[in-house]
Amino acid sequence: MPVTVKHPNELFSTSKGFSFQCDKTSRIVVHFGEMIASFRIHDFLNFRRFVNNIDIKSRLFDLSDESDFEFVEAPQLNINQKLTLCELIQLRDLVNGTHFAIELNSLLHSILYVEQELV
Repeated sequence: MPVTVKHPNELFSTSKGFSFQCDKTSRIVVHFGEMIASFRIHDFLNFRRFVNNIDIKSRLFDLSDESDFEFVEAPQLNINQKLTLCELIQLRDLVNGTHFAIELNSLLHSILYVEQELV
């Protein structure tokens, strides 16, 4: 199955969204449903930490109506979304995949840069 790229600097994509790194601003841009967020790397890492700290397992076993949704907020980035648990899991997948791609790119860059210096 061929891989389709939605943006030239795409980092990661799922069926529900994608992320890329902007060359002009050096920001990580995440498109998820109606949400489009542009992060500095530090803000992205904080947002990832926030999303990963939501206890989905306890919410699955909580029968109250309030546990069916989670408000994902980052006021400094104008993010204010009410997400279902399924959407939250999908967002977590996108954010963690993006983080993995950033880490992999950094690792490859450091290895290639050191290798070039040794030649």
